[in-house]
Amino acid sequence: MNKIDEMLSLYELSTEDSIVSQLPGSIHEDEIRKYCWLILRTYPDLKKEIWQVGIEGGDYIYSFGGNYIFISDDIWSFNLIAKKAVLEELTAEILSLKAKES
Repeated sequence: MNKIDEMLSLYELSTEDSIVSQLPGSIHEDEIRKYCWLILRTYPDLKKEIWQVGIEGGDYIYSFGGNYIFISDDIWSFNLIAKKAVLEELTAEILSLKAKES
C-alpha cells in the first residue's frame, strides 16, 4: 500500500468519491481548485492533519466540522475526495459561487 492509499484508508475515504466527478465537465480543475480553497478557508476549524509534499505539489488530509477530506494538489491537477455528504455540500457551494461570478 502506498502513502496515498494509507492516508485514504486511515480516514475511510475512497477515490470513487471525488469532487471532480460531482461537478459539470465545463468546470475546469483550476476553477475547482480556486472554489474549493475559497470555501474551505471559511471554516474556522480547518486543520491539516497529515500530508505528503513533493516538488510539484502534495497530498493532504484536512479536517473541519468533524469531517475529513483528502486533497491532491499539484501543478498539473487538483482533486478533493470526501464522504458523499461533504461532497454534496461543497458541490452546492461551488455551483453557487460559480453562478454569482457569471
